[in-house]
Amino acid sequence: MPWFVRLAVIVVFATGLQAAPAPALAGSDQPPGMIAAVVARVRDSVMRIVVVHPPEAPPGEKTMAKAGEGHPVTRIGSGFVIDPDGLVATNRHVVENATAIFVATPDGGRFRAEIVGMPHKADIALLRIHTGYKLPAIKWGNSDALRPGDTVIAIGSPFGFDNTVTAGIVSSVNRDIMETPFDDYIQTDAAINHGNSGGPLFNINGEVVGMNSVLYAPGTYSGSVGLGFAIPSNDLRFVLSRLEEYGQVRAGMLPFRTQSVTAMMAEAIGSPAPGGALIAALGPRGDEMNGLIQPGDVIRTFNGEVVTDPRDLARKAARAPIGSTVRLGICRSGTIMAVNVPILAYDPHPQPIQEPGPPPKMLGLQFSAAEGSDGTIRGVAVSAIDPTGSAADSGLQTGDIILRVQQQPISTPEQARAALQARAAAKQPYAAVLVERNEKRTWIPVALPGE
Repeated sequence: MPWFVRLAVIVVFATGLQAAPAPALAGSDQPPGMIAAVVARVRDSVMRIVVVHPPEAPPGEKTMAKAGEGHPVTRIGSGFVIDPDGLVATNRHVVENATAIFVATPDGGRFRAEIVGMPHKADIALLRIHTGYKLPAIKWGNSDALRPGDTVIAIGSPFGFDNTVTAGIVSSVNRDIMETPFDDYIQTDAAINHGNSGGPLFNINGEVVGMNSVLYAPGTYSGSVGLGFAIPSNDLRFVLSRLEEYGQVRAGMLPFRTQSVTAMMAEAIGSPAPGGALIAALGPRGDEMNGLIQPGDVIRTFNGEVVTDPRDLARKAARAPIGSTVRLGICRSGTIMAVNVPILAYDPHPQPIQEPGPPPKMLGLQFSAAEGSDGTIRGVAVSAIDPTGSAADSGLQTGDIILRVQQQPISTPEQARAALQARAAAKQPYAAVLVERNEKRTWIPVALPGE
């Protein structure tokens, strides 16, 4: 074949390759413009919150400026309409301690707002404005259906720039940032900055799945680093509905101090698996449980639903009607049973949770009788801890008062030693020890010496 014929064949073949259409991207579930279409549909339901605070004292002074002195301080936050008649949701920290609150609508309206309700233990506030016309309200989504990797869209007024849109993914769910006993935050990498607080987090269907509430920034940096946190919509709907109806949450509670059940603790306490909420102590109203709950019980189910951790138990109790009876599935010394207990009105005092330390290999404890201020014996104290023994890493401290080993009450050093030795003789790797420290009680898993 002549060279010019071969060249023509090559040119035709190459041209055909270039003309072939590019293959579609596999797995693409977001057509171009999908986020823009969602934003166009929902952005008019997002409000700017203008908050006026009293004048601040000059630098170096500790008191507020006197009445009539200085200039009021104005700060900006975000919110969203949940009812067309003028109910607007935002964060408590956006409007707290304000002398005046205004809601600015995307069409240029500005309305004075009143606080319908603002619970102390939730960063949520419900506002009401009177516009004389209907407002576009958001649609709620199911935050329990969110998965890490799902697309989310944040809209708000960061640094005063109204209707700013950022998008990203859900980074994680059920985050505990140690703000309340109910923490269940959605973590997202959608940019969240100052002024986004109180604004909505939408899913790709244009439904609100969260309220942007917290940004994390290291050191003195105040911008977004891709760590934002939002209150889940299912929590929002519960709180906001109570605020609308009563002006307060009226949450239920169970009078327990609880802690997490790790794999070590589950083995020590005889629970079939990690998870649930371990009772460390009963609260001031613990007698209303009619003796059905004891320290060392692990609450595993609530009205048939699995309890994943202490925060999950607190949320389930909060949603239950005050005065109702709930059925708790518990594990006590390895035995599974169920008890019926009443739901009490929520106690606003926080319930700190103490996590145990990593397990050591040997024991090494010394005990002594613990005397009260009146000279009477009030229990067994840890008088010394061998730094090479198991208790050195288990979380026990000298001065701790031992109240129970497993479910057995302890009143003498001999009882403490015998209970731990019996647990070790049964070839159990851990013993659950209830201690009192600084007038607070907590369970600690102590690793027992091996063979």
